[in-house]
Amino acid sequence: MKGTTGIKMRRASAKKMLEAQLVRGTKPEKIGGKTTKNMVALTNADITRINREIEAINNPKKKKGVAA
Repeated sequence: MKGTTGIKMRRASAKKMLEAQLVRGTKPEKIGGKTTKNMVALTNADITRINREIEAINNPKKKKGVAA
């Protein structure tokens, strides 16, 4: 994929995965920097982060928290 098509596909895939995690309420566990198949419950911090990431995917031009 070249150009914006690949970026759009990547963003759509990431958004779908993040929304699925929110619905499921779990995320893959990481041990020693490696992702496992074990699922662990989302924390409040995870939910806040996921919502922020989905917002960034929906509005890619809007930058929050960037000091100029």
